[in-house]
Amino acid sequence: MKLRTALCLALLTAPALAQADAKRDAQAALRAHTQAAAAARQHQREVSAKAALLAEQQVQAAAALRSLEDQTAQDSAQLASLQAAQGIAAQQLAQAEAALAKLLPVMQRLSAAPAATLLTAPMPPEDAVRGIAIMQGIAAAIATQAQAVQTQSVHLTQLIAAAQASQTKLAASAAAQQSAEAALTAQISAAHAAEMADADTVAAEAAQALAAQHKLDTLNQAVQNLVPKAATPVNLKAGTGGAPVAGHIIQRFGAATLAGPAQGISYGAAAGARVVTPCAGTVMFAGPFPAYGLMIIADCGGGTSVVLAGMSHLDVAQGQRLAHGQPVGSMQGYDASAPTRQPVLYVELRQNGTPVDPAAWLAGRSSG
Repeated sequence: MKLRTALCLALLTAPALAQADAKRDAQAALRAHTQAAAAARQHQREVSAKAALLAEQQVQAAAALRSLEDQTAQDSAQLASLQAAQGIAAQQLAQAEAALAKLLPVMQRLSAAPAATLLTAPMPPEDAVRGIAIMQGIAAAIATQAQAVQTQSVHLTQLIAAAQASQTKLAASAAAQQSAEAALTAQISAAHAAEMADADTVAAEAAQALAAQHKLDTLNQAVQNLVPKAATPVNLKAGTGGAPVAGHIIQRFGAATLAGPAQGISYGAAAGARVVTPCAGTVMFAGPFPAYGLMIIADCGGGTSVVLAGMSHLDVAQGQRLAHGQPVGSMQGYDASAPTRQPVLYVELRQNGTPVDPAAWLAGRSSG
């Protein structure tokens, strides 16, 4: 008798113990996912702040590089001007040397035999003496000019050498600045990538926390828990969403069902048809859902969300950002054992958690 009583008590208490264990596991999972989401948010804030600081450093680096580039341009212009002046000076020196070369034989003869040179000149002696004086003056002036040009040329050569050295130094500084800016760009890209990864982690951990808390038992709770509300929902113009799948509507919003008025619309889809999102946004849930099959809940912004359910394959994951018309999954393919069976896509549109008729928004051609 005592053994039978003990067995009965064990059988009665076993489910309660199992339930308590499951509750503890769920609470532990909830704490873990909540902490992971909080850590990801904190890291996201830190990475965002780092990215902002790096961007400011990049602005300063770009300004420094621009200053170096301006100085390089000025030095290049100055070098070109000096080289042009050097060319002119060289031309002037060559002309002076050519003029002196013509006078040099006569001057040498006068120096060696002045009397004989004057006697051979076909002119009166006084004119010859005057011509020699003028020629000596011209020669002295040309020699003075040549000396000045030569001095100027030496100075220009020194200036050009200094300008070229400055250009070499500036080129090295500019290359170092460009390398530093490229490194900053790489760090900013890495920071943005980490920020996006943290955002994905936050979304995934939030969804897992909700699942651990058993708040995804109904579609109403799922949408209300996952999608933030807005004071004024966005205005969805008729025809801007586009049909999410190839097919036709087989059940309209508000139609009578066993569970009450339909809160969405249902499409009889083509076998294997691709399903696309009728709005841009973020995937808040992607996976199997009781009584709905594979389902996606997307936050379209402004307190507006869309539910796409009944797919056999998903192409997106929680936290992923979506573009309007982007493929998100596909319907069941053709089944030879049930050739008349048509896959059904359920579409629900909610604004601040309240289902609204999506027919006008989805009217028209496919979102893609």
